[in-house]
Amino acid sequence: MTTRAARAGARSRISLLPTREGTAVLILAGAAFVLATNLMSGLLFALDALFVSLLIAGAFSAAAPLRGLSVSRSAPARAEEGRPVGIALSLEAERAGRLIVAEDGWQGSRGRAFVPEAAPGRAVRAEITVTPAQRGLFELGPVEVVCRGPVGLFAARRLLGVSGAITVWPRSSPVPEQALESLAPSMTGLGSAGRTRQPADFYGLRDYQRGDSLAHVHWRSSARRGALVVREFELPASPSATLVLDLDRSRPAERLDAAVRAAASLLAAVRDAGVEVAVLGYGETLVERRGWEAAMDWLAVVEPCGPPLEAALGAMGARGAGAVVISLTAAVPSQGADLGATFIVPAEEARSGLVYTSEGRIQAW
Repeated sequence: MTTRAARAGARSRISLLPTREGTAVLILAGAAFVLATNLMSGLLFALDALFVSLLIAGAFSAAAPLRGLSVSRSAPARAEEGRPVGIALSLEAERAGRLIVAEDGWQGSRGRAFVPEAAPGRAVRAEITVTPAQRGLFELGPVEVVCRGPVGLFAARRLLGVSGAITVWPRSSPVPEQALESLAPSMTGLGSAGRTRQPADFYGLRDYQRGDSLAHVHWRSSARRGALVVREFELPASPSATLVLDLDRSRPAERLDAAVRAAASLLAAVRDAGVEVAVLGYGETLVERRGWEAAMDWLAVVEPCGPPLEAALGAMGARGAGAVVISLTAAVPSQGADLGATFIVPAEEARSGLVYTSEGRIQAW
């Protein structure tokens, strides 16, 4: 998993708000001032001065450590929906500070880390754990740093815009063995193989045909048969699979999320089996992604943007032949039967075959 590092510098606005304790001291200071003015009591003036001194000290001790503060981030480029991901922050302060809280993440998924003390000239590391709530491509930040200081009467807050982005892959889950057995003909097809003439790729024997090289004649077999027989050669072909995702824009977005998780589960199973995979989807045009990471990156951001499945399969033509189709509806189109596709449909609509649940788990019916 690769990391992204970015740094935010010193210029951004610091906001200062009283805490509950600070609000209480402010009220006491105001009440003491009113009483001291009405009663002309030197003792009350002295008490009010003490309250004001505490407020000034609280405000300064909270805001001072955030001046000149810089933050750098190290975060993974990819994460998976529902699985915790770590974000490392490094804080460098020009002034000493205590009781600092750093918050980072992205919209809808943010986490906090407590920094007991920051010293000038020394980087302090903060580890934040965030659990992605949904798939997608998200901009990280801003980093929010809050300091109360040792007095605790004010909370100083500063937002530092540290650039960065993270791609959250859809959640995947193990595919049951029974379902894998049902999918085996579609997911592990050997495809077409190309013929060659390399000795290491020996395939079999066949009758001699005009134009065949005499160097490839298998003389021992020819003697037994009484006719010329030549060696046949073939290039090994890698197992491959085609996965088609239904992008029907008329279907609910929640159903697409479940279908995307089902596709991610299949991709994980295909990867573990060493099968090459192509993932197809039809929106405005045909989209094709080859390879596990490229397919998962696409699944992270795909939206319901296509025509009904029958129209999409018709536009794909031979590209969808023999594919595994994850449909948003149980109504299998006639075009799918023509292509010889295997369908996976929502559990609540399935009557037989393979189904997926709302969480995207693939099961055998």
